[in-house]
Parts: sequence; structure tokens; C-alpha cells
Amino acid sequence: MPGSRPPAKPAPKLLPGPTSRATLHFPSVRTRLPSRPSPADYNQEGIPFNPPAGDCIMDLQTFFGAPAIQRVVNSGQIIFHAVGDTGVGTLEQESVAQALAGDINNVNHELGPSFMVHLGDVIYGPNKDANYADRFYRIYDHYDRLIFAVPGNHDGEVFPSTDPNTLAAFTENFCAPAGTQPPMAGQFGMLMPTQPGPYWHLQAPFIDIIGLYSNAAEDLGIISNPIVGGAQKQWLQARLTAIAKARTAANRKALVIAVHHPPYARGLQATGAGHPGSPQMLQDIDDCCAQAGILTDAVLAGHTHSAQRYMRTQKLKATTWTIPYLIAGTGGISVQPIPAPTGVRNAAGDVLFASAFKEYGYLTATVSATRLTLVFTAVNGSLSQVREQTTIDLATHTAV
Repeated sequence: MPGSRPPAKPAPKLLPGPTSRATLHFPSVRTRLPSRPSPADYNQEGIPFNPPAGDCIMDLQTFFGAPAIQRVVNSGQIIFHAVGDTGVGTLEQESVAQALAGDINNVNHELGPSFMVHLGDVIYGPNKDANYADRFYRIYDHYDRLIFAVPGNHDGEVFPSTDPNTLAAFTENFCAPAGTQPPMAGQFGMLMPTQPGPYWHLQAPFIDIIGLYSNAAEDLGIISNPIVGGAQKQWLQARLTAIAKARTAANRKALVIAVHHPPYARGLQATGAGHPGSPQMLQDIDDCCAQAGILTDAVLAGHTHSAQRYMRTQKLKATTWTIPYLIAGTGGISVQPIPAPTGVRNAAGDVLFASAFKEYGYLTATVSATRLTLVFTAVNGSLSQVREQTTIDLATHTAV
């Protein structure tokens, strides 16, 4: 049943860190400039950016090779991690990173996570490019898998003296030209995925993942408005339409959207703990889904610094779908109080605030031809424990 609590798994074996603890202390990331570099208040309106060209599709086989992908297919499922809000270089971030690495199976790789989807805020605060060394590459040195990412608001924020161009450090490290690697990745011996841009479509066995960039606002996510433009929403519409056209009874892949700002948050309340949800962004996503004639099977987000689960019911033609909206902004930044109470619904009655955890941790997704299972694992130092498991039947679109 959704929300069931499986027994604790053994604590992951901690590996020796590549750097001393002393190097993992950084100034507070809460510092804000007294004024923004532009007269536009991008906390509300967003920051324009150059949209990537083309269809922005990545195929996992390009990175893995056909034999490795065939092993995943033969196993009957694919596993991946998801977590956000990591980039501060704290001991808690290091603990979560070690727990993630402990899940990897280097003998039978298909039995462990094949990759990670970072849910944004890879680096907080100024001097982003320089801080990739200690807050990303060193901390994930033992995570021997590809890390894809959507940018968070702190990845897109600008500081006139250190980070004058939005997304510059993110683009350098995650979106290097095809056939090249970021200079810093080479220094650390880490392979990066050379994404086509801040938004993308990852094709993999059993699943399509759409990564969206929800821009640089501190509270509300934005994928389309007069300031940031409409290119991303037009692209999303095109990709969802293509996925819907390709989906047949014999080729029913799960569809997951990864985005930094959560569509639902704060326990469905107008005020309270943590960031709010993003209703206009959700409306843009819903518009694209409706025009394509398709629904997502899950939405994964960060931004709010706790783990939260919302269960939404939607109708597609005559069928009612149950869709989990999960937040896992729990990868290293200080955790926030959780909204209360759980078990409440929105005014329309179609969204349930199902659960919340004020803990560090991460999500593990396991996807087969028939089921999507999402697990939140809490991490406390060297101890990790499964807190919650949610499973969706992809044929009936119900929680089981």
C-alpha cells in the first residue's frame, strides 16, 4: 500500500572521503545581495536564458552502450536515484552521498541504480564555478554512476561580481558540448552527461524522464511567461505529444517529470513551513499534458527542504489516474520543519497531502513494464532507513 513502511535496510558501508572534513566548511548560503543586478524582480518573474536547440533528447544507451542496456532490459527493471538541494558541502550532504554510493552494485550493475537525477540546487551561493570542486565533484567521487540534473533556483541565480550570467556554472559542468567533458570533471576523473541544456528528455528502458528548468525564483517555479519566454513550454508540448504517439499497449513506458520547484508543497496551505507550491507552473504542465492526451506517472521535485508526498487524482478520457508528487529537497541543505497536518486535501478534493519527513535522504525509483515504485530513504550519519514506499500500477494507474 502507498505509505507502507518496509523494514530498515542495512547501513551502507562508508567509504573514505577524498577530502578532509575541514574543507567542507563554507560561508552561509543565506546571504543575499541588497539589490538585484536587474530592475526586474526575478523572484517573481524569472531570468531569461538561451533555450537549447533541437529536441533535447538523450538516450541512455549512448552513455552505457548496447550490452549494458541489454542487461538492464533482461533484468526486467531499471533503478535510479533522485535527490535535490545538495550544494552546500555539509557533513549531511556527505552522508547522503555515501548512502547513495552504497546502493551501487558494481558487480551486477543492473541490480543497483543506473544513474541519478539531481533535482536542482547543485550549488548554493556565489562563486559557483569554483565551488563545484568541493560541493559536487569531491562529495560524489564515490558515486560511480552518471548524474543528470535539472537546475534549481540557486543554480540560476546571479551575483554581479562572481556569477553575472545565469546558469553559467551549471552549463559548464552539465552541458558541455557533445564529445567533450568539463575541465573540472577531467581533474576529478568523473564522467559528466553532456546534457543538451537545462531541460531535456532522457530515454531509457522502461521509462521516459522529462527534466524541466523552473527558473530562478525563490518561491514560485516558472517554465513560461513573458519574461522567460515560451520556448520551454513549446518544447514540452512537442515532447509529450511524441511520447503519447509512441506509447502503445506493447510499449508502455513510465513517464516521470523532474523539476526543481514542486507543484504542490507546504501541506497545501497558503502559509506555513517551507516554500509554497507553484500553481501556474503546474497549469502549464497540465496544459501540455491535455493537448498531448497523456498524463505523467509521477512528478519528482526538490526546493522544499524536507520529504513530502502528495497524491493527485486526474482523469484521462474515462480513466482515473493516481499520480504521486514527491519532494526530496533533502540532499544536504538544512532541513525545514514539515507542514502539518498530513492527511488533508485541497479545496477541490483531488490532491491529498499524504506524508512528510523532516530528515535528510533520497529517493530510489524502480521501474518495470508494469510498475513504478518510489522509496524515500532517510539518512542520519552512517545510518540509513527506508521511511516510505509508494507503488503505482502502470496498467490500472492506481496505487497498490
